[in-house]
Amino acid sequence: MSRQNIFNTLSSACLLLALLAGSAAPAGAAPAGVPAIAQKYREIIPRLMAEQNVPGLSLAVVDETGVVWAEGFGYTDTDRRVAVTPDTIFSIQSTSKLFTALGVMRAVQAGQLSLDVPITAYLPDFTVHSIFEEHPERKITLRSLLAHTAGFTHEAPVGNNWDADAASFDAHLRSISDTWLRFPVGTGYAYSNLGIDLAAGILQKVTGQPFADYERDQLFQPLGMTHSSFDMALIGAEPNRAIGHSGVMHSTRPAVPMLGAGGMYASANDLAQFIQFALHDGAVNGQSVLSKMLLEEMSTVQFPQVGDRYGYGLGVARTGWYRGRNAVLLSHGGGGFGFISDLWWLPELKVGIAVLTNSSDHKLQGSLALDILYDLTHQPGPSYDRLMALPSRAPVTEGDSHWLPPADLEAGIAARALPADPARWQAYLGDYKAANWGIINPTGAPDRVYEQNGALFLDGSDVGDAAAPRLYETAPGLFFTQNGEALDFRPLAGGEPPTYRNLKLTRVGKGPSPAAWGLLAACGLVMLLALLALPARPIWRRLRQRGAGGAAAAAAAARPLPQAGGAPAAAAAIVGALGSLFGLASIGVVAAFPGLIYSGYLGWLGLPLWQKLLLDAPLGLAVCAAALAVLALPAWRRGWWSRGQRALYTALTLAALGEAALLAGWHLIGLG
Repeated sequence: MSRQNIFNTLSSACLLLALLAGSAAPAGAAPAGVPAIAQKYREIIPRLMAEQNVPGLSLAVVDETGVVWAEGFGYTDTDRRVAVTPDTIFSIQSTSKLFTALGVMRAVQAGQLSLDVPITAYLPDFTVHSIFEEHPERKITLRSLLAHTAGFTHEAPVGNNWDADAASFDAHLRSISDTWLRFPVGTGYAYSNLGIDLAAGILQKVTGQPFADYERDQLFQPLGMTHSSFDMALIGAEPNRAIGHSGVMHSTRPAVPMLGAGGMYASANDLAQFIQFALHDGAVNGQSVLSKMLLEEMSTVQFPQVGDRYGYGLGVARTGWYRGRNAVLLSHGGGGFGFISDLWWLPELKVGIAVLTNSSDHKLQGSLALDILYDLTHQPGPSYDRLMALPSRAPVTEGDSHWLPPADLEAGIAARALPADPARWQAYLGDYKAANWGIINPTGAPDRVYEQNGALFLDGSDVGDAAAPRLYETAPGLFFTQNGEALDFRPLAGGEPPTYRNLKLTRVGKGPSPAAWGLLAACGLVMLLALLALPARPIWRRLRQRGAGGAAAAAAAARPLPQAGGAPAAAAAIVGALGSLFGLASIGVVAAFPGLIYSGYLGWLGLPLWQKLLLDAPLGLAVCAAALAVLALPAWRRGWWSRGQRALYTALTLAALGEAALLAGWHLIGLG
């Protein structure tokens, strides 16, 4: 347990004792201790935000009577111009899946959709690849899409969490047909964006409305969620919109191609409206929006065993509330594009909470919201009474929220593998990295494809903790890991990069080749000599004049200087000195981070100023190299330089041009 969690637990215990000692709240009354809880976290939250670099946070706490506490902290962006309020809209990322599932259930209630017919009834042209069965799309249902049991991988080739290029929702949907299922339909659980997005596509097709319009009309308006939308045009025009922050990147673009799986923006107050709807069994102001039966079906675990208490339902995660008695805890969370969202509610205790942040680098997800819920449910009042009245439930082992494969998955993949061909595999061996939003991390360890004892392996962070990350070739150039992810080298035949989990891979090495290092070393030596020679020559001349004495000194002083050329000559000297500094700085950056030659120019990132200046050194070198080349011709013709200077400047010009060309070839010259 972290020190912060220990602190929160102790604080909660102290508050509980104080409340119990002085409690005067009658059973069934509204919680009297909410102001004290709010004040406690008003002191804690800003400190946590400062420690973990969270620009803004919004929350809303709800019980059966309504919103009992809603507040904003910090700002929508690091410019600190717009303060966050409970009505500030944030990207809720994967929490969008819950609202897509709710939209499907509304269509089921209206008789427009069925959870258990093949999706080809709604998308007759849809197909998807599988090594396990022919026409798997004929077995996939809306239930399996919403429960993540159809077998889809997490990302699509077009419009994914790693993709820097904008893509439309329709283009994203079409690309799903190019993916490979990880296991036979209905035999395992794999958390995936693709199934939820297909469900959103089915809603569009069946209702004849754009998905964003359908959700607005059938969900947000009935629930009173006036600050929620899947419409990217409306979201982009909203002035009270939080900007996502992740490391050195700011996500100012609201568009998310995974519309149903992660494209929703909402405010904390609006999520409070949903919680009240859920706590009142699908009703708003006494009017049913979704039947209690369908709402309960959403929170019923679908896999691996029907009736299991904890796992994933239909767009809803179900876990146990073990910090008190074993109450049912329903939730969905999301993270990415610089945002993290938390949505938790306890239907038996009639309380819930929403927490939204515009940073994806902190460790507050889950912990902060659950700490507040703990304090709320462990003070005298209706929620505490309900908690104490719950029957005893034995703890159970909760399932993995992302991956529960079939027991025989690897054996099934191996049974479909081709005979080993190590000689042909040599073309695939090496280190690879996938670009994340157009950036190949210059420092992280790559994934490595290697051959050992007649078998091919993939070793890297993406394969998890598997002891044997073996690859099985099911068609020439098409491989699958033991967890069902596809590694496809077949695009190499057409000059395209290979893909892993539908993400394009770049082959990387250890940095510049020996020849490139040799060129950089030669250029650096010339630049270093130039920096030493340019200031040394006038000093050396003065020393010689002092040592000559008398008539010789007068004669020497009377002789014209070989480098005489006025302002142009001085400009050449300045440009030469600057070019040498930029060139040496560029060499230093490449030496410190050899992986930059695969990443390209990164000066556009939100880095500290000194780092941006170093990354812009190649641009400075290129400008100085061009200027030296322009100045060289008149310098030679007009005799600005002595013979020694002429040789030095010529070598410096060639070195600057050569290094600039090398850096340009690595795409390291840019303007941030």
